[in-house]
Amino acid sequence: MKAVIMAGGEGTRLRPLTCNRPKPMVPIVNKPVMEHIIELLKKYDITDIAVTLQYLPDLIRDYFGDGSEFGVKLRYFVEKTPMGTAGSVKNAEEFLDDTFIVISGDALTDINLSKAIDYHMKKQSMATLVLKKVDIPLEYGVVVTDEEGRIIRFLEKPSWGEVFSDTVNTGIYILSPEVLGFFNKNEVFDFSKDLFPILLKENKPMYGYITDEYWCDIGDLRAYWQANMDVLDRKVDVQIPGKQIREKVWIGDGTTIEDGAVIEGPCLIGSNTRVKSNAMLGSYCIIGDNNIISEHSSIKKSVIWKGCNIDKNVEIRGTVICNKVILKEHSSAFENSVIGCDTTVKEHAIIKPNIKIWPNKLIEEGTEVNSNLVWGSKCIRSIFGQRGLAGEINVDITPEYASKLGAAYGATLKGKGTVGVSCEDSSAAKMLKISFISGLLSSGLKVIDLGILHLPISRAAVRFYGVDGGIHISTSSSNPGRLQVDFLDKNGSNINRALERKIENAFAREDFNRCEGDLIKEVEVVPDFTSFYLRNIINNTKNKSFDYKIALNSPSKFILSTVAELLKTLGCTVEETNLNFGKSGRKEKDDSTELNYFTSMVRTGNFDFGVSIEDTSERMMLIDSKGRIISEDMFTALVSLILFKTVEGGTVVVPLSATHAVEKIAEKNHGRVLRTKTSPQDLMNSILGNEVKAESIDQFNLYFDAISGLVKIMDFLKSNNYKLDDLVDMIPNFYVHEKEVECSWNAKGKVMRQIIQESGNNNVETLEGVKIYKDGSWVLILPDAEQPVCRIKSESYSAEIAQELTSFYADKVTQISNS
Repeated sequence: MKAVIMAGGEGTRLRPLTCNRPKPMVPIVNKPVMEHIIELLKKYDITDIAVTLQYLPDLIRDYFGDGSEFGVKLRYFVEKTPMGTAGSVKNAEEFLDDTFIVISGDALTDINLSKAIDYHMKKQSMATLVLKKVDIPLEYGVVVTDEEGRIIRFLEKPSWGEVFSDTVNTGIYILSPEVLGFFNKNEVFDFSKDLFPILLKENKPMYGYITDEYWCDIGDLRAYWQANMDVLDRKVDVQIPGKQIREKVWIGDGTTIEDGAVIEGPCLIGSNTRVKSNAMLGSYCIIGDNNIISEHSSIKKSVIWKGCNIDKNVEIRGTVICNKVILKEHSSAFENSVIGCDTTVKEHAIIKPNIKIWPNKLIEEGTEVNSNLVWGSKCIRSIFGQRGLAGEINVDITPEYASKLGAAYGATLKGKGTVGVSCEDSSAAKMLKISFISGLLSSGLKVIDLGILHLPISRAAVRFYGVDGGIHISTSSSNPGRLQVDFLDKNGSNINRALERKIENAFAREDFNRCEGDLIKEVEVVPDFTSFYLRNIINNTKNKSFDYKIALNSPSKFILSTVAELLKTLGCTVEETNLNFGKSGRKEKDDSTELNYFTSMVRTGNFDFGVSIEDTSERMMLIDSKGRIISEDMFTALVSLILFKTVEGGTVVVPLSATHAVEKIAEKNHGRVLRTKTSPQDLMNSILGNEVKAESIDQFNLYFDAISGLVKIMDFLKSNNYKLDDLVDMIPNFYVHEKEVECSWNAKGKVMRQIIQESGNNNVETLEGVKIYKDGSWVLILPDAEQPVCRIKSESYSAEIAQELTSFYADKVTQISNS
């Protein structure tokens, strides 16, 4: 008899175990579950086997090869797209010339196949389903048989209201080849949903063979852990690799156990593993090959795959740890947690119970991981990134997470005061706004629901209503699955680092009080603050009519209509486009078709200038009448020029990375330049400071409010009889060049140190990263706060020199990080 092993499963419910392997390759007692199935088939002299593949097929083919190493003959059939259980077997139809058995490659069983086959032959059945009685049948196909064993009814994955039996389909079938004639090749077809109902309807002989032997569908992480424990308890008859050195203790070749190490059975230790002195392996441990278990570490009821390094004094309880995981000294992982491959857990970090960590993560020193870590490259103590909080909807930022974070914010205000909350017009943002409001209310705060606003308008609302802070939730048109959450202070600026740390500490410790029910306050709802905001902009202009012809672009139709109406009210002629430049905005070079079209439109259409406003209405990109794009550095210089000419002798705040053309403009206008760190948050706080002044708000809006800032620029041009082209011509020539280079988290400190050491007699500034001044040029090497990269930016008196400087230090970063 021949067999078909269905091995195409992706195993999404087993993630992170299956993030980089198909479900049949997940190990049970140090062997892929599919290997146990092959051994079962071989035990009953079934050695001619077809294997159907779909997800990551090469991993299975590379491991099993032609099957000769396992005493069988394997032939593979690969689906390009999932075709259903029956559809996948149909691919092997030419191979199946007689009665055959179908068995899943991702279930563990010791069923007596000979008895099942004999039953099939005795009943002269066309299709025999192997059945098993289970306590909770919701995740399986429920089957009812008559007294003769003939199947009379079944239902795939019923609800509790539909459960009519505790006998379920194991997915093991003995079939006549003629069943494959009931459907066509390349047709998506399922045994339970499609084929068996047809056989039932046509009254074909279809029987159920009920077994009381072991069978476990490894459908989720709990079932996976339990299957491993069941093997150690000998509840299932499968081959355990290694030599049994005493009762219920198995050890593989090349493994060393040092004096003083304690091993309690049942326990399995793979090959070439080292258990150091005073390490403790409690009962129900499964340790794979090539692992190191260091002194005074304690492991109980856990599964550890291959190539892991468990440092000294590590505590592991009821955890599954995948390949090449490093747990540093005094770290710990607790019940039902899972740590994905190639993850490093640093000193004193704690993985709380029921936490799943996806592969390739870095858990920093002292971190307490109390929520699943799915995306991103690391988990750190900080919740906040370069600016605010960003993440995937319902993955990184869930309603529960948002509510808890709102309560933590409330804790920093000691449960007193008022917070304004707003969001952009998306369902996800509205959902999370409700969650944040719930958390804030639970801490005893007063909440003003500012409604649906853009971020700059929310900042203005926070200042106008005099609240103690704000939260704004936004989504991106280019990535609707991702959220940005900005926490605002009383000035409408993003909160400072100190307050972020207080929120993080309160969140991590859950150190916040929930107020009593009768102290929860009513939410005050603000209707249509946007109209007030726009009217306020108009009232504060010196000129009441501008008479400019403007090309207006935005990926947001709401911004287009809002800004177009505002500009028309101010006497402008507006032509709108709805192009999406993505992050093209104000970069030095961009070859996108949309941007080229827009610049050409401005240049040839007799426009005074063009403006493109991002979908958050926070940033703008200007194009003068000659089609020149106002790049990010050029925009900073332009803003500085406007501010110095508005208030002679004033102070302008710019980021450390901005062009030094700003200093030349300041010198000419008797002004002063204050440089700050590069994050938007630091720039905001440096501009506004502790006391909000009119000139500070003007500068703030020019950088962070595209609507108000645009009107401010037009008002300045009109008052001084300038064209935008004139201002661009006033800015001194400058040449900058930027590059991003990979740099691992662990290497960043070493890179910074060595570059400073090697800078010699050059002038070095370390406000943020390393800024080196050399022969009238400068280069900034800045480690990114959220990605394993360094950003390098140079400025010089020629484009060639700037590019050479950037390339030189990019190579240096790579060289140091790889050494």
